Amino acid sequence: MSNNRSARVGLAGILLALTCAPVVAVDLGAGVQFHGFVSQGLIHTSDNNFGGTSDDGIATDARELGVNLSWRPNPDWLLSGQVLSRWAGETDEGGPRIDYAFVERALFNDGAHQISLSLGKIKNPYGFFNTTRDVAHTRPGILLPQSIYMERMRDFFLAAPGVALRGEHDSGDHYLGWQVGGMKMQADNDELNYVFLPVNTGGRFEGRASWLAQGLAELDGARWRAGLSFGDVAMDYRPRARDPIPAGVARMRPLLLSLQHNRESWTFTAELARVEVISQPIAYQAYSEGAYIQATWRPALEWSVWLRREGMHFNVDDKAGRRYTVRGQETYRGRTHATVLGVRHDFTPDLALSAEWHRIEGVGMLSPQDNPDGFTKDWDMVLLQAAYRF
Repeated sequence: MSNNRSARVGLAGILLALTCAPVVAVDLGAGVQFHGFVSQGLIHTSDNNFGGTSDDGIATDARELGVNLSWRPNPDWLLSGQVLSRWAGETDEGGPRIDYAFVERALFNDGAHQISLSLGKIKNPYGFFNTTRDVAHTRPGILLPQSIYMERMRDFFLAAPGVALRGEHDSGDHYLGWQVGGMKMQADNDELNYVFLPVNTGGRFEGRASWLAQGLAELDGARWRAGLSFGDVAMDYRPRARDPIPAGVARMRPLLLSLQHNRESWTFTAELARVEVISQPIAYQAYSEGAYIQATWRPALEWSVWLRREGMHFNVDDKAGRRYTVRGQETYRGRTHATVLGVRHDFTPDLALSAEWHRIEGVGMLSPQDNPDGFTKDWDMVLLQAAYRF
């Protein structure tokens, strides 16, 4: 589909949603609710491609359309699921899929304290934003900080089939939430080959037993928020015929610290991740790091402005990225440093228009699938997004 035709289709979808969708969630009665969201983005880059053919042009493939349904037959049971279509260049071409679907049973609930058990395809607890990243309104910008929440790994890390035990303890001014889950990650993602292997040889990864845990605390009515996320995510590598890379286990062991301070007109957020990466097929072990700090200013109720500085390295002992040098290609594939400036206007509580500018050094956030001809080290990116939810 050409860029012009894709743009017309995307904008038509936005207009249809704005015209036909109600302004509040649809309550179908008997504990059943229907929600949805739609967003359309435009992306221009000075070099490289992100989310489509954006290099010296405008990529119109940055589009999301999701609907979710929840049913609470009584206070102890919840069934919830979401179907999503997402477009993001070569890495996501809009095929509808189940984003998450689970059943939850409250094991204990006295109003202030609750413990529940969930079973199904469950969102993975990771940082402040992974469990809410599917809806544009919940993000601290058009793009989440790529140093922590890489778009090229979104579908792998958002949710996975498994079981989770979750607890909440709310005293009014203070809150403590925690979750421990076991899952089998959905590893049918070509981006894993580029991250865990020196070249994509055509083999594939399959998820194996993994676990993730998180604790979140809020103090003084959420004026202060802090979180700790950690776990062990494992996969099996299945080589193709005559594959020079043998079978073996690859795993990530993340540790993520999150901190946020909220004031009347300001929010300050910082997250720092250190991830042990082990790839037995190529006898590789390293630590990757990513971090960001963001200040968000709300000069008026319907306006927000943010400034963010972020950075990541795939290997802290190889910050120059020599491991990612292939046939003389540049060594900056293993890192990304960026300064981000953005603004958002909420026309209504459900309709928002945002703009964002990124000044970037390095290309660790980029997919080789979108950039078959190579990369440019220093580049700029401008994004516009219209987002609606109901």
